[in-house]
Amino acid sequence: MDIRDLVRSILSGDLLTARQCVADAQREQFRWDELAMPGDLTERELTVAAGIVELLAMRNGSTAPRWTTAIGGLRESLVLDPGLEQLPRSFARARIAGPEPLRRRNLVALPDFLAVA
Repeated sequence: MDIRDLVRSILSGDLLTARQCVADAQREQFRWDELAMPGDLTERELTVAAGIVELLAMRNGSTAPRWTTAIGGLRESLVLDPGLEQLPRSFARARIAGPEPLRRRNLVALPDFLAVA
């Protein structure tokens, strides 16, 4: 699993590829708690990486790697789901009930963001 690919697909709005990355990691029983801090990411990308890694580790029933706790939030909100701003009720729900690791970093997504079966 290359977290850089996952983050960049999210930030480019390609959630189909992002979900496939998550599904592949799930099938491979990827150990989120052992993921090293990714290098060569911008501050924005690193913030998204930390939130996503914490979210996926939590969903997997494991702890997140220690480096994620050192990554704070963005100053301005970043919507991770393209078009969400155009859906007022869904946007409000995402701001209130979105995944906590994302909300804490000012990242906006619905509660089931990147959930795979």
